[in-house]
Amino acid sequence: MPLPYLVGRLEVPGNQGLKDQVLALRWINENIEAFGGDVSQITVFGESAGGMSVNLHLLSSYERLFHKAIIQSGPASSPWLIMEPDKTIPIKLANSLDFETEDILEALEYLASVDVHTLVKVAHDLKISDSTATKSPGTLPCIEKEIDGVESFITDHPMNINTPKVRNTPVIIGHTNNEYGFQYRLADSVFFANYDFGLLSNAFDLGDNWEDAVNDVRHFYIGDEAANKNVADKITDFASDFVFNHPTQRMAERILDIGGKTVYRYVFSYSGNRNLLKVLFNVNATGAIHADELGYLLDNVELFGEQVTPQDQLMIDRLTTLWTNFAKYGDPTPVTSDLLPVKWQPITKTSQPYLNLDSDLTLGARPFHDRMAFWDLFYKLYRNQQKYGLSGK
Repeated sequence: MPLPYLVGRLEVPGNQGLKDQVLALRWINENIEAFGGDVSQITVFGESAGGMSVNLHLLSSYERLFHKAIIQSGPASSPWLIMEPDKTIPIKLANSLDFETEDILEALEYLASVDVHTLVKVAHDLKISDSTATKSPGTLPCIEKEIDGVESFITDHPMNINTPKVRNTPVIIGHTNNEYGFQYRLADSVFFANYDFGLLSNAFDLGDNWEDAVNDVRHFYIGDEAANKNVADKITDFASDFVFNHPTQRMAERILDIGGKTVYRYVFSYSGNRNLLKVLFNVNATGAIHADELGYLLDNVELFGEQVTPQDQLMIDRLTTLWTNFAKYGDPTPVTSDLLPVKWQPITKTSQPYLNLDSDLTLGARPFHDRMAFWDLFYKLYRNQQKYGLSGK
């Protein structure tokens, strides 16, 4: 595998995975008509890292490669999407394969000669690709430095980017109602007793304000009670809000600010027999946790079996119809019906309706709005201490 951008440089361009996706999307544009598709009606959707990929493609410097986007639990404004690359990773990988070096260029040139399966296994064993385990950027996207002769994917933080692609691309964006119920599912009493709200450091350089900021958050979520297992649900709310819920609101508002005309918001709250991660990991949590909606969008007979309850079938029919309507018409509810009895309205700069996907479909206004109002104020109060030059955003 050649490394053409390493000559005379210590930096690789970055975002190779996202650029591979660009090649796939270009292939689709060039060949979709041969499969009966319409090159002017391409919709992309993804969940979690997939949702973040969709969001980043929407904002990237590349040409317009799709016409509608669905972002599920993956706003690119999330502090989970750490944008600072860990330049020690090539050295760690090389050293683990008994190639001793402290030079990034040497390490990269050596790794280019290693069997790809061996390299993936080593990265897995070292948990390099697991940002939650390593508390490091791992293999996440990064803000690229501009390099002559290299087509960059993104060269600024997503919340700073203004791209014309957004203006004519309808978007669905949302999350589940209990996102971090998965991340903290196995946490014990010791974890919660020592909980320090350290997630804040992913988005803020708070310096001398750290203690005041943490106290603001602590008092809002758990009052004067000490962090412990008794307030696990409140701590889970904090993590869900900080990593998924508020970033989703911020991204939806940002898309409007830079010219987006049609943005639909949703919250998936349904708890049935096909909630993906609750079933896969036997999680006992309220509502829907991260990725649970996938069990109603994509079939998995091995996990769920062939029998489907009437209630689950209704959610399958509703969710797949909403998504396919959006792909066909740019509107998930072009007409109301017994299946889809409510008209899903897009948000505006003055109102934020959202569709609550539960046993019944209902329209609400501003999900978790009390908690989101807290984070609006928090971001304003500490706006000058946000990372990545995001002051005021």
